[in-house]
Amino acid sequence: MEPVLAPVVLIALLCWSVYALFVWIRDVAHRRHLPAPSLVPGQLEAFQGQAFREICRRAANPGVHVGMTDYFAERGWNRADVLRILAEPLKHKLIRVKGWRFGGYCVTRKGWADYESKFIWTGGEGVHISSASGGFVVANVNSPHALAHGGYGNRTNAPDIPHQRLTEALRTDAESATPDEAVRAREYADDLAAAVDSQDADRTARVLGRINTLLSTATAAFTLTRELLPPGS
Repeated sequence: MEPVLAPVVLIALLCWSVYALFVWIRDVAHRRHLPAPSLVPGQLEAFQGQAFREICRRAANPGVHVGMTDYFAERGWNRADVLRILAEPLKHKLIRVKGWRFGGYCVTRKGWADYESKFIWTGGEGVHISSASGGFVVANVNSPHALAHGGYGNRTNAPDIPHQRLTEALRTDAESATPDEAVRAREYADDLAAAVDSQDADRTARVLGRINTLLSTATAAFTLTRELLPPGS
């Protein structure tokens, strides 16, 4: 048994050493001749969430390689900015660098579980959602033949939520919120704007549900956002 096991262990160690050398060389290449960072520290936390969610959206499943260079270029992030923004997701093993070229990533199973629990609703065909005072009522029925009614105080004739005003209110309220709430508010504002622009009703409903959760536990800082709720509580 031992004569057979020894070569297997040796081959495994050799493969691990080759891979470790590859990772080291790749990291050195990615960090070589970095430009000066263009982002201030206060922006990093919000951008971390945005970049992580975009990687998850493009991947659709854990382990799938996605290229992010076009996304980074659209946001105006240089290589130094990206390394700072993704430092925490990489540190906590939510994502991994994939491939040789800069900008390639994949979502780990841990990262996908985190994304799925916070940003993907996987309910059945029927659902009843109610909200306490101070929150939105949002229904997302996962059935092509079902009907969804949303209202305030059990009224289905309430006016539609003005999404553009809601986005602006979230960003304004974030300025006076706690750091954790501010990050979430800015992320949800970006997500809502993107969902509305793409005319994705399901995604819009999911974002509104997350805003509802935020408002149910948030401090009094979110005055403007709460004012957009339909009257008659």
